[in-house]
This record gives sequence, structure tokens and C-alpha cells, in this order.
Amino acid sequence: MRRSLVALALVVAGCSPAESGDTTTSAPAADTTTLPPEVTTTVAPVSTTSSVATSTTSTTIVATTSTTLLEGNWADGPLVTTGFGALGWWDGSGWLEAAVEEELPVVGGEDYQTVLLNEVGRTTGGPQTTVCEPLDLVGIDLEDPGLLGSLPGPYGVAISAPWPVQPHIFEMIADDGEYAGFARELLSERGLDVPEPTVKQLFRTDLEGDGVNEVLVAAEEVSPGFIMEPGDYSITFLRKVVDGNVQTAVLAATVAVDEEAQFDGAHGFGGVADLNGDGKMEIITNSAYFEGFGVTVWEYVDDDLGPFPVLETGCGS
Repeated sequence: MRRSLVALALVVAGCSPAESGDTTTSAPAADTTTLPPEVTTTVAPVSTTSSVATSTTSTTIVATTSTTLLEGNWADGPLVTTGFGALGWWDGSGWLEAAVEEELPVVGGEDYQTVLLNEVGRTTGGPQTTVCEPLDLVGIDLEDPGLLGSLPGPYGVAISAPWPVQPHIFEMIADDGEYAGFARELLSERGLDVPEPTVKQLFRTDLEGDGVNEVLVAAEEVSPGFIMEPGDYSITFLRKVVDGNVQTAVLAATVAVDEEAQFDGAHGFGGVADLNGDGKMEIITNSAYFEGFGVTVWEYVDDDLGPFPVLETGCGS
């Protein structure tokens, strides 16, 4: 699969009500691995060729104090998968990529919770097999893969784990033009002037359950068939208040400044979910292009590192 260029940077911006610190209540194309740049609030966006990397944190798979675990037949490791390939799992101290480990922690018949945006479902999965011909990726067959959505997205993930996968707020909000303005600034920094960017996804969430909201934004105008034309763009970013300043982290960006621009995919969000049982939610992003589709899981490490890619899979050429 052709992997997208990941841009990770935090820059100071204006604060909006959705990003305020008000308390929320609740019942989450490179082949090299590179650590993200140190977060600051004064530098311009910095690009990195990072695709997937292991988190530097070492949390433990434990349920939160108010968690009620679901009954079921769960995998030995909390396998995270899609309908076209497994992503990996958390082993108690780090993220393991399915493509690297190859042997999945399943025998078949396990239960899975599915997450697609703010919809949580349940299905079962079969034993380890190969999927995505002719790539023959390691994966499983889900009984109801439709719960994850359809391509080109939005598209979610399934996890064989019993804890609540969306323990904190995650909701769609409307844009009054403010977030389109933020997208316009980010696109302008990348050489493309778009007077009124189209915001296709806008969500308010509390990834860490700390009462401070994050806002996830996807803005896009891409030609039919994902054939890149000058003026096309697709960008996803996160905004959060940190120490009184609103910071912006760009997860992915495709910008066609001219006819020579390389198309790195149309980007969007598949949802948020707690995928390692620590009570904090990871971000699920999608990347679609005319030859395939990919899913990436991002962990919000901390306010210094921001979102960090930890798992990825894709089917295409």
C-alpha cells in the first residue's frame, strides 16, 4: 500500500468554545519509523516520514475504576482488526504490529466490539487467515464486517476486548465557519489558497477523560476517482487547549498546489476508541486513494508529543 506522509506539529491558534476546558461527563508514504518532533507552540509545522511507531509510554491493560467488563469469549491479546487486515494489539507494555508479529492471539470464535464513529457494535471472528488478495495480509474474517463501514469510508475497527471502548464523550458538532478558517490557514501554510475550505467531518471529544476537549477536523475537496487535480486538498488535524494555548496537530495532509503534486490519499476519521484498556481513547483515521485504502491508529501520548501513530494496515497497491 502507498502510505501517506504524516505531518505532526503543534502551533498556537485561536480558541473556540468546543476546545474550551469545560468539564465533560461520560458514562477515545514512508516505510521508515521516526520519532515525532518535540512539540512546541512557536514553530511552523514540521513534516516527518513516520508511518507507524511504538509508543514511549508504558501503561497497563487495566479497567478503569467504574468499568463493567462485558461477558464474552475474548482474545488472549486485545486484537485490533479491520475487514481487510489485522492492525495489532497491546501486550501490556507496548503496541505489537500484526504484520510484524504474524501470529495473531486468536484461535477463532472470539467476540469483537466494533467502533465506527460514535456507533459501537458487536460481532464474532474466525481463526487467523490471509486477506486482501493478492497481498495476503494476516487477518481474520468477521461475521458482520459491515459494522465497520464501507470503503472509501468512514471506516472503523474491531477489537476483541471486554472493556468500554468509548468511555468518554465523542460527538459530531456543526461548523459556523470557524474551523473552515483554521483549515484555510493550514492549507495556506502548505502553498494552497482556498477561500472557503469544505469541512467534511467535525467532532468534539475528550480522549483522555481529563475534562479538556479535543476537536478533530477533516477538510477536503478531492476530484472523483481520487485523481488529483490542481486545487485539490485533504487534511485532518486535532486542536486542544494546553496550558491556556490552543495547539493544532496535523495528522495527514494532501495538497495539490500544481499538476506535479503527488497524491497521498484522501483523509478522514473512523472514530475514537480505547484500544488498550487504559481508559483513554485512541484516534482512528482513514486514507483512501484510487488503488486502495488504509487505517491508522493514533495514541494521544501526552500534551508534549500529541497524537502518535502506533498501528496501521491497508489493502491496495
